[in-house]
Amino acid sequence: MKINKLISIGILGLALLSSCVSNKKYILLQNAKTSSPTDTSKSSYQLDRSIYKLQVNDVLYISLVSTDENVTKAFSHGMGSQQMMQVQSQIGNMVYLTGYTINSLGQLDLPVLGNVKVGGLSIEEAKKTIESELNKYFKVYHLIIKLNEMPFTVLGEVSRPGRYSGMVNQITLTEALGLAGDLSPIANRRNITLIRQMPEGAKIYKLDITQADVINTPYYFLRPNDVIYVEPLKSRSIGNFSNFQNSLQTITPLLTTLVLALNTYIIITR
Repeated sequence: MKINKLISIGILGLALLSSCVSNKKYILLQNAKTSSPTDTSKSSYQLDRSIYKLQVNDVLYISLVSTDENVTKAFSHGMGSQQMMQVQSQIGNMVYLTGYTINSLGQLDLPVLGNVKVGGLSIEEAKKTIESELNKYFKVYHLIIKLNEMPFTVLGEVSRPGRYSGMVNQITLTEALGLAGDLSPIANRRNITLIRQMPEGAKIYKLDITQADVINTPYYFLRPNDVIYVEPLKSRSIGNFSNFQNSLQTITPLLTTLVLALNTYIIITR
């Protein structure tokens, strides 16, 4: 009878382990501000859309259209629009080849103008700086400056780790994780590491994306060359937790059958 009780207790413990897993470790953006349990229309978070300052190795798209065809050709890398389309179809992303890269001195090497200092400036400030140089040579022109891409890397417990590149001005942390195929079952959502390149060097930040307040932080919107690392939960020390649960769910019915058989045997042999 003592063995019978021990097996029963063991089965109960295994059942609890396989079914009672706290959702707090998995649900994102908890404690969101809502006006009612079902109405989220009054939820409001102050988004930190801080202005990005250009850094070394940023690649800029610069387009200059002028009444002087020679100037226009100089800023188009000597390729016509049809040629550009043909090359892009063969190579793919031409960002690096056709863009202007900020060198180690924070300068752009531009046609006609030469080296222009833009490191540490916003896109708008860089545009004004280049325009002030262009005004020395040309009277009528149209200048467009944009960040060519938004590269970032996602590593760790996601479905598709790797380097990604968004052709948009801003990408959020949750969008980046979505592009990487979402978090794995054993991803530690409470301790996401963000590595950000700053002018003074790389900085490391820890983020808890189970809390809605992460939207208020300056790290919800990514910056070029950010690295996101998703570490596993401590449960990984005993293997993949979801597989562990599946194993328990398979073993529990077998042990239940064994206990029933043992009970029947004890009753018959009494």
